[in-house]
Amino acid sequence: MSMTTDGFALLRGASVGALSALVTAAAHAFGGGMPPSGAAMVLLAVVSAAIGYATAAAPTPVAPRAQLLMILTAAQSVGHLLLTVVDGHHHGPLITQQMFAAHAVAILVGALAIRGAEHGIRRAVTSLREALPMLVALVVDDNRIAPPLPVYRIPGSPRLLDLSGCGNRGPPVRTA
Repeated sequence: MSMTTDGFALLRGASVGALSALVTAAAHAFGGGMPPSGAAMVLLAVVSAAIGYATAAAPTPVAPRAQLLMILTAAQSVGHLLLTVVDGHHHGPLITQQMFAAHAVAILVGALAIRGAEHGIRRAVTSLREALPMLVALVVDDNRIAPPLPVYRIPGSPRLLDLSGCGNRGPPVRTA
């Protein structure tokens, strides 16, 4: 399998990590489970961050869509298992049909959101590449219409710091 370089690996990793935690908790609650406790959310955030880091560090294969779906499926599975073990949900070790459907929809929604963000950023970068040369041509103009402004110089010492004691700085002179 040949690997390609991908400039969106960091974006994909951060998106997978953030979306995995949010969408797993939401899918678990919509699937009939209880909302996760604070401890479960902390563990879910840590696990999702690790999955996001692994996604960013992994080389991207020729088919990034398939890899993204596999990573999101693994993240949903690990998240479901973590929420089930930590909070002791009522459905036991087996997953119900409603829970399975909620996690499957979460995988698809997450994949669509991440691919949409990548596509949007690609279009924005392409537009910037096309617009920047035109902006540079407008901003940098060697043929100025107005004459250059005159420069006024204050006579004085050419040194940066004049310690001669000359000048009008200080308290007013007292006349008695």
